Amino acid sequence: MITSLPILLPALFFGALGIGFISAIAGIGGGSLMVPYMVLLLGYDVKVAIATSLICIIATSAASASVYLKSGYVNVKTALMLEPATAAGAILGAYSTITLPTGIVEFSLGALLLGTAVATILKGIYVERRSQRLEVKEVSLSGLRKGSAIIASSIAGLFSGMFGIGGGVLKVPIMNLILDIPIKMAAATSLFMIGLTASSGGIVYLIKGLPNAVSVAALATGLIPGATLGAKYMKRLRPQVVRAVFAALLAYAGLKLMFPFI
Repeated sequence: MITSLPILLPALFFGALGIGFISAIAGIGGGSLMVPYMVLLLGYDVKVAIATSLICIIATSAASASVYLKSGYVNVKTALMLEPATAAGAILGAYSTITLPTGIVEFSLGALLLGTAVATILKGIYVERRSQRLEVKEVSLSGLRKGSAIIASSIAGLFSGMFGIGGGVLKVPIMNLILDIPIKMAAATSLFMIGLTASSGGIVYLIKGLPNAVSVAALATGLIPGATLGAKYMKRLRPQVVRAVFAALLAYAGLKLMFPFI
């Protein structure tokens, strides 16, 4: 890990600035790029990077939660239904990462990043096909579908706690496909839930003293303006190109974590 603050702090800030920009356009949480950036380029221990990323997500999500609520697209009822299971999964995931050997954590994270790369491309295709479904509406659901969504959300929380990511890549499809919530509302609700999920897993890492406070501050300072710029310029850039670049970065990081000799 780079220990010289004059080098480390600018690297964290400008890296987070770019990550926030790309993530906002691609519609994926920054943790999926933030953790491999810290591990592969800055030399962080993977567990410290995961813990730091999760705490950083809390800070950035808290700053934007009110915006999501004011948008009118947050389905609070659904968020309250899914979040207890998601939070429980995040706690279990955090404990799993702490107890597992570092090599297994890195390999598992790499596999998740590869899966996320594929999901990013598929999500782009799916959103384009169903982009007309943006209306806010209430739907009547069976107990089976609600139960399936809760179980799936607990898995999303598990991945969030284990790997320091927001979990939106799973939460959005869960709400859209299982609960039949329009894609725009699903995305807003997922973003609203991220801070609560990250807080649950983050507490476990804080107790163990893993998060790096200086790194959290530097990353959050870069992520917020980066995401703001990404949201501002989203309409000017071709999302297909951005998603392809994003997916390629995730795929490379995933392979590098799984097979360091590449």
